[in-house]
Amino acid sequence: MARKGLLSTGMSKALAGDAPQSAHPKSSSPNVRRFRETFDDLRSQSIQEVETDRIGKSRYADRFDASADIAGLATSIREAGQQIPVLLRATPSGDPEFEPIYGRRRIAACRELGIPVRALIGTLDDEEAIIAQGLENNERLETSFIEKAVFVQQLRATGLRPMTIDEMLGIPRPEISRMAAVLRDVPDDLIDAIGPAHGIGRRQWVQMADLCSRAETRERKAAIRAAQGVGPSAERFAAALSALRTKPSGSSSPAPQPIAEGRATMVTRGKSLQIAVTSAKDRAFLDWIEAQGEDLFQRWEREGSVRTSEKT
Repeated sequence: MARKGLLSTGMSKALAGDAPQSAHPKSSSPNVRRFRETFDDLRSQSIQEVETDRIGKSRYADRFDASADIAGLATSIREAGQQIPVLLRATPSGDPEFEPIYGRRRIAACRELGIPVRALIGTLDDEEAIIAQGLENNERLETSFIEKAVFVQQLRATGLRPMTIDEMLGIPRPEISRMAAVLRDVPDDLIDAIGPAHGIGRRQWVQMADLCSRAETRERKAAIRAAQGVGPSAERFAAALSALRTKPSGSSSPAPQPIAEGRATMVTRGKSLQIAVTSAKDRAFLDWIEAQGEDLFQRWEREGSVRTSEKT
């Protein structure tokens, strides 16, 4: 991403007494504008040193494992010090005392070094904390597509509008929709088995989502097993994708089931149902099925509810 993250840039300049530079000088989101005013106040506070055992976990994970691959960061902090502070807020329970808003890798590196972390401590509500975390992510070019997708899903679950997420992360709304589609079709267990998959972009994840949506349960399980059998995350992705493309031994495509005395056929594959007519003169039947889709689904739900109540 070419543009600089608002908060990381702003905090670096705060140490020199300059105003933060914004990639969106005139934000259209009132939520983001309101947070920037809050952050201007926060900048005036002194940086504190906080022992890492006083800091708990983030409520929203913007990367799968913040402690992974931090050797280089730890070395940099040991040799040159922590240049950019993290942002914390007090927890309601006080145990642990603080919750990180952003800077989880810096906290993990300081924890590994056994030194306090340099931090700003703000009084932020949930929405401000989410916006702060999202804005700061603009700086982190190493965050992978699937990590961003999972983080966006968490943000959407809080009720944040796509426009606000766009303002925070610089991700266009159509891309947010594509991320949601990937997470809908790729099972959570498979994403967990693959991990962050740095270097694997949207197009490859969309391809995997398409294969998952048409795969049988055993085929998806085979992909999970394949991902668990190799090392680096990108290789796990490749192994899972290959497994989805390869039918398990002994499996075959289901045969079409004839209906209406052979004038049409149906075949179920995974979560899809394909209906075909055997003669062009019956093509209107497919149009009728398409037009009746909503009514058929509601009828199925009504009849399903009746069957359920009869069983109970």
